[in-house]
Amino acid sequence: EAIPPNMASKLAYYSGRRMWRVWGLLTPEAARNIDPDKGWLPYTPDPYPTSLQARKGSVTVQMVMDAHRDHYEGTGYDLTVGMSAGPGGSPNRWATPSAAVGQWERAISMYRTTFSHVVEAKPHGLGVMWFGYDAPHGTAYLPFYGAATAGAPEAWHSHEGCQSKFSTKVAWWAFNLVNQYSDLNFRLINAEVQKKAHKVEAEGAEAVANWEKEVSAMDADAAVAELTKRSNAFAEAKLAEWWELAGHLFAKYGRYVVTHNESEINGEEALGQAYPMWWLSSPEVGFLTWARNGPYHGVLEKPAGVFLVAGVGLPTMLVMAGVLTLLVAVGVAYEAGVRKGKRSVSIMDVYIAQP
Repeated sequence: EAIPPNMASKLAYYSGRRMWRVWGLLTPEAARNIDPDKGWLPYTPDPYPTSLQARKGSVTVQMVMDAHRDHYEGTGYDLTVGMSAGPGGSPNRWATPSAAVGQWERAISMYRTTFSHVVEAKPHGLGVMWFGYDAPHGTAYLPFYGAATAGAPEAWHSHEGCQSKFSTKVAWWAFNLVNQYSDLNFRLINAEVQKKAHKVEAEGAEAVANWEKEVSAMDADAAVAELTKRSNAFAEAKLAEWWELAGHLFAKYGRYVVTHNESEINGEEALGQAYPMWWLSSPEVGFLTWARNGPYHGVLEKPAGVFLVAGVGLPTMLVMAGVLTLLVAVGVAYEAGVRKGKRSVSIMDVYIAQP
């Protein structure tokens, strides 16, 4: 079957760009000559190496956690910049109609992530799994022992709620709630969320070190039982803090301002979430071009209805665009995208090839 336009390159970068980015974050010296535009598929000539060596002791658990949170910030592929990120700089890209064939970069931290984890291997049965619910950019990784003598606290396996039923008795909902709300103004709110996450993770690392020191004189079974008890208590305490964080964010960033307290002076920043000028300046937004007699909603830089369709190659589209330009130039009216009533449009995951 014919492959839709650019679907092959989409699949090549599905994992390839992520591989390049993780290496660049964790072992930049070894990754210096890795080409980010090469892509990776089983049949890619001279493919990426299976692994790269990092200097001993140069990679920390926190670095790996933060790699999970990445959206290519600071690179040419940065998902937090540009019109598609919106005025708040959101890296999240949702599904697209099946007729639209295009491509977003695929971040390491995806909005649809249910959970992620970092496994810290250690001797004597003291390996720790740092577990975080929902998208990594808005989670806090909490320590659970691989040899634990009991399961995680009830909120981590409760059936009181699910993705279609909200419940404060389910840990996942605390992290999902914070992530969803952060999209209101991602650049501003997520910075505070990650600051909190780093604090929780630092506290977790310190606690783990102290716990293991304190149980070092116990026999193995008693030590693991005590570590299980302490790690579960820590998780419950931090979950309670995350629920408090959700309420704090709602109060502070609600109403499209930044509210610090109830004082009349400096209690509220009315311009704390003001639109950025680069976004307001776009003619497609229409703020600077508004006039009494119009336009009222901004002017599209390209005619509406012109987009790539599955099965129509790029050269064909370029020819069509050239013909359209010629017709406009000679004054011939052209209307793109005639609507023929209501049509049901199936939604596809932008990263999955369709037959």
